[in-house]
Order: sequence, then structure tokens, then C-alpha cells
Amino acid sequence: MLRAVCLSPTRLAARDLARLGALQPCFNRLYDAVARDVGFVVGALSVLASSCAWNATELAAFERLAASQPKKPRLLLPNSVFLEAGGGALPDASAAESKFVLTVGNVQAGEPYQLQLVHTLQSAGRTGVLPGPLRTVSRAIATTARLVHADGTPCVAILTKPAESLALRTAVDVRGVGRELQEEHGVDVRYVSPRELADASVDSTGELWLPSAAGGRRVSVVYSRYDWSHPSGAYSAAMSEHSAELQQEWATVERIERSRAVMSSSLGCRLAHRRAVQHALSRPQQLERFLPADEAAAIRAVLPEQWCLAHEGERRVAARLVEEDADGFVAKNVLRPRTGSGATQDRDASGGRIIRDAAELRALLSDERRAVRYMLYRKIRPRTHHAEVVVHASEVHELQGSAVSEVASFGAFVADETGRVIMNELAGFGARTRPSESDHPLAKSLGYGALTCVAESLEHCKSSPASAT
Repeated sequence: MLRAVCLSPTRLAARDLARLGALQPCFNRLYDAVARDVGFVVGALSVLASSCAWNATELAAFERLAASQPKKPRLLLPNSVFLEAGGGALPDASAAESKFVLTVGNVQAGEPYQLQLVHTLQSAGRTGVLPGPLRTVSRAIATTARLVHADGTPCVAILTKPAESLALRTAVDVRGVGRELQEEHGVDVRYVSPRELADASVDSTGELWLPSAAGGRRVSVVYSRYDWSHPSGAYSAAMSEHSAELQQEWATVERIERSRAVMSSSLGCRLAHRRAVQHALSRPQQLERFLPADEAAAIRAVLPEQWCLAHEGERRVAARLVEEDADGFVAKNVLRPRTGSGATQDRDASGGRIIRDAAELRALLSDERRAVRYMLYRKIRPRTHHAEVVVHASEVHELQGSAVSEVASFGAFVADETGRVIMNELAGFGARTRPSESDHPLAKSLGYGALTCVAESLEHCKSSPASAT
């Protein structure tokens, strides 16, 4: 393992696992529907596009593709990350039913191969340890590849950062996914960087061909483990502020989307995950545009309380709330810039650090030019538990009743070119465990947290609330 891991799985009550598991197919359908509603996406992101050249370029590409993209299969592999609030943290939290809050929705299943290794470790001698997404995600990718090319051996191009800037843990993980695709599904796999994909060509029949240096194969699916998010987390006045290589990404994206090859995830799906789009969905009656009333209500119940600081009225409300309870909120960059290439792959260098400190929050709200790039969220007081974390392969650290786990549910959604849904499934569970205190000695080295699986617990004992997140 190249990740910090927990020796034991995170345990949740059976009823909570059933509820979160039932939610993921609803999220799958939601992202698929939002990705195809051009008017809604453009409306949600128009404020960003009017202020930032990168976002304007992104949105313009989305609108062009929506008008001319060929009919082809759709593949979504989203995951939803939740924190369980401790008792009394929220007005409607109760001992009878746990309160889970969605902290982030991701477009891709993160580290499915390494989570499978953790499952092998934690399920030895234990029952009820739930699998991660590797098997189902691989099946979804292979199914989509064969929908595109039923003849011969389909080819999946796995896209990552160039080798010189790729985090080792990601390099290992994508090789594990590639092996699963090759050995279990008979799919040809090629590993490519954005530079190599930029040299791919589309022939007169719409087929996407890799350059000879990358294998020269006809591509069925591009499984992207490359972060296409905003490069800096700050508004750019012109695209010329970004490197030529970054600017070239948009030509590459449009080439893939206009070809027969399917990208996971498509530009529309990625936009559907944006924080500004989640904010738009959180407004009254907006979820009902895309889902039946019962599913919309179930998703609304896990959405965080949020205020968009780019909206003057909400910024005034946010300023008042922070003044009344400065320790009750956090701010997150609405652009959610790219992950780094370090051991923890955090977003600190790109401007994605979460603002938790009360003084920093007040300073942010007093600086309108900066504030418009942020969302304010009510802090969550998460449930804490005991955990043993292995760091650097041999160091075992005990978090005595002070560990916090974010639980992730993974999804897999496949539709054919007619729109018929082939798969819409919960692909698995996983979790990331970290100290509850941000100044804990292990906090920085663990980053987002130690990787762990989830297990069912019939007796789900609640601990006291931790420090807010």
C-alpha cells in the first residue's frame, strides 16, 4: 500500500447503510439528467463564466457540444462523500436516525484498486465488511466499451497526469484498474497523458485513434483519472494567463466528446458536480425538475446548508450568521481547483484550502472581490470513534475516540446510445479516516484521511460530537 490505512473498518448501522446505498442510484440519475439540461447548467454557472475566462471557455465548450455532440453511450462513475453528524449537532438529529450530510460529490471513483487491497486486509477474519467499487466500476467501463465497439477487442485509454507529475499512489491504482479490465473483462488498456491524448485524431467515421507513440489503437472509452478542474482557484481575466498546455485541454476535450469514444466523465457530468450547480439544486423545487418527489426529498435531506457569496443577498445573510457564530461555518472555493501531485494530493497549492478559522472567515467576508469565489457552509460536528491508523507501512497510531470518518458511496451508471439505462447501481462503499482536530500531529500527513472500508454494525453506538468540520 502507498496510502495510510486503518486496521479495522468503519462501522455503520444497517439502516444507515441501506439509506445511503439507496441514495446513490438517485444521485447517478440526478447527475445524468442535470448534465443534459443545458439551460439549467448555464444558468447555474453563468455568474462564474461572467467573471472568469476559464469558466467562460468551459461553458462555451459545453454549449457547443450540446448542440452538435453525436448520440453515443453515457458512462458515469460518481461518488458521494458524507459525514455523520454527532448527537445534537443539527436541529433534526436524533438517536433514532443518524444525520448524514453530503460534504462533496465527485465525478470519479477515487482509488478503487487500493480500496480493494484494504478490503482484502480488513475482511480477513471479519464478516460484514462491504466491498469497494473496483469490480462494479470495471464492469461498467467494460460494458460501455462494448456498447461502443461490439466488434473485436475494445480499448480503454486510462488518462492521468504525465508520469513525471503523477502521484505514485495514483499510478499504482490505475494500473490495478487496468489489470482488472484486462484480466476479468478482456479489454485492451492503454495508459495515456493529456499530451498523448492531444495528439489523438478522429477519422471520417468518428473513431478516436491514439497516436502511434501511445499504441495507435481505436479508443472505445477514455477513463479519466485526470483532474480537469480549474487550474488555480482564482478568476482569470483571459485564457492567456494559463499555459499553452492548459489551453490545449479544451481542444482535446472537444475532440473526444465529438468522437464515438465515451469519456468518463463527460464535460456535462463534470459541470453537474460543480459547487455552484449543487447550490442551484438546493434552491426550492429545483431537484424536482430532475427526480420524482420522494427521491428529491431524500437527496435534499443530506444537502448541506449553504450560501453563495457571489450573490449579494446571500452574502449579507452569511456575514450576519458568521458575526453571530463565527465558529459555526466554513468557506470553500466554488471553483474547487485541481488536486496536487504530492503524497496527500491536497488542493492547498491551487487555492482550494478550506477556510475554517473565524478571523479568516471575517476577513473573507469583508473582501468582496475574493468572497465571490466562495461558498459558505454550516459546520458539521461529526461523530467520533476509535481508529488504528497505519502510516508509512509500519507506524501504527491510535486515535483514541478522536477519529472522524467520511463515508463514500460509489455509483455506476451506463446508458446506451438510445438513452436506455443498462446499469444504475451502487458500486460499493469506502471511507477516509482522520483525526477530528485539524492541528493533530497526523492531520497534515494523512491529508484527506487514511483509507478504510465500511462494515455493518447492528449495534451502532453514538459518541460525543467532535470538533466541527
